[in-house]
Amino acid sequence: MGLDEITALPKLFKCMGRSYSVARSGGAVVIQDVTDITRPLPLGRAERCSESLWSVHTPQGHLAGRARGTLNAIAVLREATWPPRDPFIRVPAP
Repeated sequence: MGLDEITALPKLFKCMGRSYSVARSGGAVVIQDVTDITRPLPLGRAERCSESLWSVHTPQGHLAGRARGTLNAIAVLREATWPPRDPFIRVPAP
């Protein structure tokens, strides 16, 4: 699904073993990790930057990359926030 097809009503996606919610807010698409529905985790926003590309930003406003579709935007944000900020995922210390 293209980012420009997202509406204000949240849509759910499954990707990489997790659940995500995407919804339009203003001119941007807001993306959240909702795997634990009691603690949604904001991943970032995607905003149009050209005819076919969207700029993907972290919750802090940093540019994480560019995407052409919803799943690409989710993957860009997951990569930008690795290791996961999810407190229930434990990443072993090096």
